[in-house]
Amino acid sequence: MDSFRWITTVLSMILGLGVTRLLSSVIAMFRSRAHSRLDWIPLVWAGCIFVWQLQFWWAIIELPGLVKVWTLGYFLTLVTLTLLLFVAAALVLPPGELAGHESMTAAFERDGRWSLVALSGYFVLALVADWVFWSVSPISGWGALLAMLIGLPPAYLAMKTRAAQATITILYVPLSIGAAIALSPAKYS
Repeated sequence: MDSFRWITTVLSMILGLGVTRLLSSVIAMFRSRAHSRLDWIPLVWAGCIFVWQLQFWWAIIELPGLVKVWTLGYFLTLVTLTLLLFVAAALVLPPGELAGHESMTAAFERDGRWSLVALSGYFVLALVADWVFWSVSPISGWGALLAMLIGLPPAYLAMKTRAAQATITILYVPLSIGAAIALSPAKYS
């Protein structure tokens, strides 16, 4: 097995755990709906994290064309990116069904909001990795897009009103989906 296959195996295991954790949490929230009110904001952030997990998984396939010689730096950067997506997925929603007295909104305010820090960290590291490893200038169109993906989650955390948080969440969706599509090759041969 060549080195790339070993690397993709490690990344895929971590991504698979993150996807499993996120989907299990969505099912738990669905089951909680009878006795605890669902909140669309954490569910939308969970959807955005899911999009980035899938995008990263799909983009891994093009790494052999980008990296001719694998170094520990490349590997650790990719593992850290993957771990940041895992942390975001693990924190965004409660891990199990909510009890009757628990609120999805309160759970997101307590723990889920930290997923936004991990998501922002993911894009900070992506910006640095693109610059250091692949010579993509942070002052490019891609850098500006990453700056928005980096900045909106902390902006959400700084907002105190539900309306402002909802507005940032709504703005993040098309930005996230558009960026994920733009970064994803349509097909591999």
